[in-house]
Amino acid sequence: MTEPSVIAVGTPQSFRQTLARSLEVESEEVGWVQSATSAEELLVAGREPIDVLVLSPELKEPDALGLAEFVGRVAPATAIIMVRDHTWNGLLPAAMRAGIRDVVDMTQGSEELRDAVERAIQWAANLRSLQVQTADRPTLRGSIFSVFSSKGGAGKTFLTTNLATAIAEISGRDTAVVDLDVDMGDVFTYFGLEPAHQLQDLIELGEGAEHDRVMQTAVRLGEHLYGFGAVPDPAAQVPAGEVVGKFLRTLRNSFSYVVVDASADYTDLALACFDLSDAVCLVTGLDVVGVKHLSKALETLLSIGLPREKFRVVLNRADSKVGLDSTDVERVMKIQVDAMIPSSRLVPMSLNKGRPVYLDEPQSDVSTAIRHLAKRFIGAAEAEDAAVAFNGSKPTKKKRGLFARS
Repeated sequence: MTEPSVIAVGTPQSFRQTLARSLEVESEEVGWVQSATSAEELLVAGREPIDVLVLSPELKEPDALGLAEFVGRVAPATAIIMVRDHTWNGLLPAAMRAGIRDVVDMTQGSEELRDAVERAIQWAANLRSLQVQTADRPTLRGSIFSVFSSKGGAGKTFLTTNLATAIAEISGRDTAVVDLDVDMGDVFTYFGLEPAHQLQDLIELGEGAEHDRVMQTAVRLGEHLYGFGAVPDPAAQVPAGEVVGKFLRTLRNSFSYVVVDASADYTDLALACFDLSDAVCLVTGLDVVGVKHLSKALETLLSIGLPREKFRVVLNRADSKVGLDSTDVERVMKIQVDAMIPSSRLVPMSLNKGRPVYLDEPQSDVSTAIRHLAKRFIGAAEAEDAAVAFNGSKPTKKKRGLFARS
């Protein structure tokens, strides 16, 4: 019989230690993921059964309830416990309807949490003994690459659109480019088009939409390239991160590659995107303010538990003579610069034409730099696919102690 697996879900990372103390075990014996989206990804991978997800008080209620609905469909033998440190305000009935087994008030001490987890472990064991079948997993699992910069004008959307175009052209596989800047996204402008769908149309794809439904919502942007974006609306309510995670997983099940123009803020929407991304491009120009923003972005994202190896640093307008160079950035960031894109008047000219520079001027230095970056992403993704095909599954970590470690 395998040892019970308990996963703490949500920030801060210290919640893992709090849960471990309540259970009277070492913190290494409790797994941890930073968000509802990460927890769903863990369940989708399905490498080892998870008995209990314990949700941090910091996890927002819409994300918690969305996660519970997802668990009910994909991993019905996994129990969910919601921890709160404030008044519930009617949360308990909604939580129970969503399938959450218990809501624990941490202000009453840790004994209640320990009892709840032990009951949940026993419930999960009993349910698995009946050999409950989980939902079928998709046969296609594409790769997600996201592009981020917290500073405007760094070239985030330029890189997103041209990188997606290059990946589609080089790989010859269906590729999606996604505009997650719901306020004033510009992805479609780079192709001389405007989005026609509303935000809700995109979000509804996350409710298990079939491939045909996904393609009906897509806008064909080129050979093997499809766009997903909503009509910009500064007044639109930003969707919950867990909801965006479902949307991106749906696209990942329909496309070999998904390239995302993430929002410029540290919203739940952006963080859900990073949780699912195989790589995150951090873009900056060669100026002190840009490098400062880049440094803060890396520090912030590392602090919430995203692994350093997930990030790729891209210098835009890297040949500008402004007193900084790539070695200065690497020294400050303590991370290697992965790509340097030269400045060129071809970039604004291509935007005015509504045609990515990668297609408009394929032999230019800008296109050459983007092509090299695209090949690196495609090569890494195909190498991982080959390893999975050869080994049958991705490597798993060995369990330790009473509880399995994530």
